[in-house]
Amino acid sequence: MKTRVEVSAQKLRGGFYTPEPLVRHCLERLRVLLPPRGEIDLIEPSAGDGAFLRGLASQSSLSRRMRRLVAIEPHELEGRKCRRSLTGIPFDSTVMGASAIEWGARTDELFEAAVGNPPFVRYQFISTADRAEIPKLGERAGVSFAGVSNLWLPVLVAALSRLRPGGAFSFVVPTELLTGLAASQLRGWLRNRFEELRIDLFPSGSFPAVLQEVAVLSGRAGQNIAPVLTIAEHDRRGSERRWTHALDDEHASWTRYLLDPTQLAAFDRALNEPAVVRLGSLARFQVSIVTGANDFFTVTDDERRRFELDPWAKPLLPRIRHAPGLAYTESDRAETLRSGARSWLLDFAADAPDPRRRKRPAAYLRSGEKRGLPDRYKCRIREPWFRVPHVERGSLLLSKRSHRYPRVIVNETAAYTTDTIYRGTMRRGAAVTANGLSASFHSSLTLLSAELEGRSFGGGVLELVPSEIERLAVIAAPQAAAWIGRLDPLARDGEEEVVVKMTDQALVAAGLLDPELLDLLAGARHDLLQRRLVRNSRQAEKPVAAMDRDLAA
Repeated sequence: MKTRVEVSAQKLRGGFYTPEPLVRHCLERLRVLLPPRGEIDLIEPSAGDGAFLRGLASQSSLSRRMRRLVAIEPHELEGRKCRRSLTGIPFDSTVMGASAIEWGARTDELFEAAVGNPPFVRYQFISTADRAEIPKLGERAGVSFAGVSNLWLPVLVAALSRLRPGGAFSFVVPTELLTGLAASQLRGWLRNRFEELRIDLFPSGSFPAVLQEVAVLSGRAGQNIAPVLTIAEHDRRGSERRWTHALDDEHASWTRYLLDPTQLAAFDRALNEPAVVRLGSLARFQVSIVTGANDFFTVTDDERRRFELDPWAKPLLPRIRHAPGLAYTESDRAETLRSGARSWLLDFAADAPDPRRRKRPAAYLRSGEKRGLPDRYKCRIREPWFRVPHVERGSLLLSKRSHRYPRVIVNETAAYTTDTIYRGTMRRGAAVTANGLSASFHSSLTLLSAELEGRSFGGGVLELVPSEIERLAVIAAPQAAAWIGRLDPLARDGEEEVVVKMTDQALVAAGLLDPELLDLLAGARHDLLQRRLVRNSRQAEKPVAAMDRDLAA
């Protein structure tokens, strides 16, 4: 997490502005959603430099119906830019130098339309005043902001909660709307209050200077809601794929709606196959050892010898990359040691010798004290500060974050892990062994399930938390333990997609999944994987002018 002094003033206020093609697209969505006649009062809760105000002035079909425009911009310099954008606009317009959150928590005004690009500002940079107003806004709007991690969420709700019945909205939002835990309450709120919901997705790089992938969310305030979500996917050639799903209240994440109806039906059908179970019924994965200072409590082989730390050193798998196969073996352990990585965990347990009574171990502890480690939160809440609690290991390993896909690895060396790698144990009476789970895990079904349950971040990284891991769909295949011998070498050779293909073929040969069904699952997983990975591709960058051509239609 970055502190305020490490972040630019522009980023602190979310000052990255909307390119003209996205502005036009948002305004066009408003035009389609609004009734063809009648005057319009419009709220823009995050006006920035006035991009939407300028766009509105050039959108004649909307501007000639405008009765009143209220724009909110708390930053004084940007507010002046907004006011200049209003020059020559022939309708009542106001730029308020205020907080949209405080405004939304207190105003009684209602509007026919709302548009904008709320600031993408992380919670630690939100002002104290706004933090105090967010719960009030939530109570008034009927949405919980518990766990909210970004300013865009309450700013969006502030505007949408002031729409009249039938009022339309169109906003640029980060795609964490689909999957983020913090946005889960918002998704439920949208489902229950708005109709004709639509998400437009654009190629990566369409929004310069912002790391997040963005989308346009639009819809209309309704009363007798039959919640439906349309996904419109735009490509670089200017064409569009569109599909629609009925929203249900069973699934908190909306990632599943990125699949077209055929793909989603195939996934739901697979979940009902006799051999398919949730991973949590076979194994339990937990956050592993939390040291509070990994670079102190993990050491290299050289440091272990130099500071005579043998009585407290336990074998450690430092990173998932040091386990290239489907099992972490003694040979892998030896290679980890040769690499010079931090391959030992220090466990100063109560039943171990006191390191303070030995010269070199005591010197090592003092080096940590000089760094101020006893004052770190995780260290200062324990006594003594250097005694790490819950030093346990698992028979299975799974990375918290992954590139192409997460791997379940058998821990043959009984190595320990820190909280970058989850530890797992098989449940008593499970239908498969640890080897069988590892060998059957890397199927198109399970990896599609991981894409649907997890969340992606900048660079396309996929992250899973333990509750999401528990929900992963896996095939309980007792015979799979025999497959690990031929799959492990493929993983070690970096043949990740071959591992998936071979696992799928083994499941078909065992009669556990239909080949046509697996083909649909493989295609769906590939689509979501490519969407995620393209965020990490320099080739994805695209000038705004090219996007302008894409959206011209």
